[in-house]
Amino acid sequence: MARLFTKLTLIVSILAFLLSPSHSAVFSVDLGSESLKVAVVNLKPGQSPISVAINEMSKRKSPVLVSFHDGDRLLGEEAAGLVARYPQKVYSQMRDLIGKPYVSAKKFLDSMYLPFEAKENSSRGTVSFVVDENGTEYSPEELTAMILTYAANLAEFHSKIPIKDAVIAVPPYFGQAERRGLLQAAELAGINVLSLINEYSGAALQYGIDKDFSNESRHVVFYDMGSSSTYAALVYFSSYKSKEYGKTVSVNQFQV
Repeated sequence: MARLFTKLTLIVSILAFLLSPSHSAVFSVDLGSESLKVAVVNLKPGQSPISVAINEMSKRKSPVLVSFHDGDRLLGEEAAGLVARYPQKVYSQMRDLIGKPYVSAKKFLDSMYLPFEAKENSSRGTVSFVVDENGTEYSPEELTAMILTYAANLAEFHSKIPIKDAVIAVPPYFGQAERRGLLQAAELAGINVLSLINEYSGAALQYGIDKDFSNESRHVVFYDMGSSSTYAALVYFSSYKSKEYGKTVSVNQFQV
């Protein structure tokens, strides 16, 4: 949990300079397979510049769940309350289904024993889900958009101001199809994505942000075990000389 917190705060802090004067805040989403966290950089005077938003249950971590029950759409903690009784109505693991062809998505659903009514979208060749008796269908991108809307609402409730700019952390194994699908989901949610940042890059930045590598470079392995995947990244930290205001300074850099 500490690693996620530092990763979130760093992601938003390094991109805070991208804010124009007309934008007073930006939020970050650490989007996992089973849960998410939201952090906010708020440039409003008198408030803490970086903080982690809490959900309606006063928790920093929220379930990545969408449910449709009795005509209502439930998200996060509310959807989690239906998992035991209506597992077929609570949609999860959407991040890992974005941008996947139908055959791959179906194999993944079967391997996770997820009882969703899935069908192939003939026009796109991807999976879609029938969510009610009327035959309403949603794609993983559309369901992820609902989750991102929930995350944006948490950020706005926490900061008390409208926020549309965001940075989203993604797994390093995400290809172009997955990244494009996530950007489409954010667009559906009305979110302007400033950047998609690899999760290990956030961890590497957090590690090196307050260290001096001018006298010694080093290699560090970052190991991340999540709910659905495990990966390691080898990062080389070093420094170079630069001129700033007529003075020679040492600037840190890293290579993954």
